[in-house]
Amino acid sequence: MATVREGVMPMPAPDPARQGQVIDCPAGLDGLVLPLRLVHSERRRRKVNLKAARIIVAGGAGVGSKENFQLIWDLASCLGAAVGGSRAAVDLGYVDHDHQVGQTGTTVRPALYIACGISGAVQHRAGMSESARILAINTDREAPIFSVAHYGIVGDLKEVIPRLIKVIRTGAGAKT
Repeated sequence: MATVREGVMPMPAPDPARQGQVIDCPAGLDGLVLPLRLVHSERRRRKVNLKAARIIVAGGAGVGSKENFQLIWDLASCLGAAVGGSRAAVDLGYVDHDHQVGQTGTTVRPALYIACGISGAVQHRAGMSESARILAINTDREAPIFSVAHYGIVGDLKEVIPRLIKVIRTGAGAKT
């Protein structure tokens, strides 16, 4: 038996020529009593649908605080993007688990993924490296995130993000 998490592999184009075959295979479990009792079931709606997002702005531990994480929300708002986070950002309480991208979170393939203050641990890269375009913002020029990024900015996100927001909102040239 093998299982694969949803979204881990790219979905191929449908092939209408393919045909399946249904094989009826009785399990023979009549009268079997399993040692299982459902005590309680609870479902809650996810706060964000990262799989459907065309643009994701994600923050990591390098954001520094929950207050600084507001910059991630502000940039996402300017771009009409979803907000994501690394496991470290979730563990630090900067963002809710529904926003977690990576091996223990959601695997995503947006058109644009902006990684802010994310070192790029292999577990995080496993969940976002198939993005069409990746922009990484980090103060550490040796951060592993730059190995998968198409574009990189070595700088403090507390300075870079407000400048990006200004350019997006005003349409001003990149010289700001």
